[in-house]
Amino acid sequence: MTSKSSASDDLREAIGHYLNAVAEVLLRDGVPVKYVRASTDTRAAADDASIATDVDGDIGFNISFERSLYPESESVELNWSGTSGWSLLPMVDGADGYYDGARWLGAGLVPPVDRVSSFMAMARLSPVDAGSSERPFYRQPDSDLTELYRRLASFVPASAGIRTYGMCFTNMVQGIYTNRLSTALTAPDDTEVSVTFRPGELEALRHLLEYVQIPANGLLSAYARHLAEDLDNRRQFSATTSHQAVEVARSIRKQWHDRQQRGE
Repeated sequence: MTSKSSASDDLREAIGHYLNAVAEVLLRDGVPVKYVRASTDTRAAADDASIATDVDGDIGFNISFERSLYPESESVELNWSGTSGWSLLPMVDGADGYYDGARWLGAGLVPPVDRVSSFMAMARLSPVDAGSSERPFYRQPDSDLTELYRRLASFVPASAGIRTYGMCFTNMVQGIYTNRLSTALTAPDDTEVSVTFRPGELEALRHLLEYVQIPANGLLSAYARHLAEDLDNRRQFSATTSHQAVEVARSIRKQWHDRQQRGE
């Protein structure tokens, strides 16, 4: 590996960890972030002058969220450009340029994550009123990459070690959703409600819970497995209630509480 390729890898990881920091705040705000992607491959400005950036990254969302922002767009991303900072970027078929229709944050090249989340909060209310249509420029492509890396490196966690930003993103998402499931399963208002399912809908839900267990690990996988088993038990033995997922969540919550009480 050459020193140049090593530096490129380090820069890509630093960009990815910055994206992760933004994605975590968005997820905690209720935005369904699907992926993060960082790149240090030059998207040739000579081929498309509307791009004119050297390093960049994207935060993607699920389809329902994309449609809520721009119903007519093929996809929507929160894009970070290494020359112009953040923009909300709808991909529209037939657009003349890559950044056509983009709404730019315009708060500098590496703004604080809370500033980016505020931008997205405004976009959720009215995308056309978020930021500006005018693209800012803070640096030229292929210039000052060392300084850019220095600014981004502060977002790389000290404990990252050999874990890539992609691995850290997966762990972060699973941790957030694990906590959400645990909170829901141990909510004080735990009265039973009646919900009518068509057989096909119930079967589809079981398949989704099974699918969740494939990429998930730890408690998230366990909760999905127990919820699936609860559904099976209730379907097969309708007279017998099954609350394994709730029982496991309560047991784990109690263990955490006991450890906190002991100061562990």
